[in-house]
Amino acid sequence: MSNIVSTSVLIDVLGGNQKVAALTGATPGAVSNWRKTKLPAATYVMLQKRLKKMSLTANDSLWAMRRAKPGAK
Repeated sequence: MSNIVSTSVLIDVLGGNQKVAALTGATPGAVSNWRKTKLPAATYVMLQKRLKKMSLTANDSLWAMRRAKPGAK
């Protein structure tokens, strides 16, 4: 499996702004902005599932998710 390490590449692989907007319920303009920032955490599962169907993965750091604090139980 190839591992995607760029938000922009991930969007392109999934078909571009229009397709990713349709997949996620976002606007194409919002998807365009994600190319410069991070993907919303709420899109993680759906986009990872789509990538898996294509035998691809993406680095978790592409999503704006909170990380556990060191030492947190």
